[in-house]
Amino acid sequence: MDKNNNVKPANTTVPQSSEMATEAPSALVRNLALIKAMAIIMAVLIVAALVVIVVTIYSRLTAANSVKAIQQTELAIPANSRITGASLGEKGKMLVIIEDQTSQQLWQLDAAGKIQRKTRIFPAQ
Repeated sequence: MDKNNNVKPANTTVPQSSEMATEAPSALVRNLALIKAMAIIMAVLIVAALVVIVVTIYSRLTAANSVKAIQQTELAIPANSRITGASLGEKGKMLVIIEDQTSQQLWQLDAAGKIQRKTRIFPAQ
């Protein structure tokens, strides 16, 4: 600018693309689209994992609070027999020892009270 605050015309030219030095773009610039895609994919995976975690925690909390109905089952044992022992196994299975005058029996019951297996134990003669 001169003393009168007038702008002097300057002879400046914009360099043409052929005049600019052609440098290869850096690796970051070349792979920018790939980096963006990977960031979006990772964000989606993180959100999906959080949803799975929240749903799992919710389902476990609601399953723990559910009240199970009381089951009643009748088990008919042979006449002149008595139950001498019973034990509870995994997943509600039960083992019952029934004794009569000549032998013992092992009855394996499932969680519903149905007989799965009967084993008779008697002395050899």
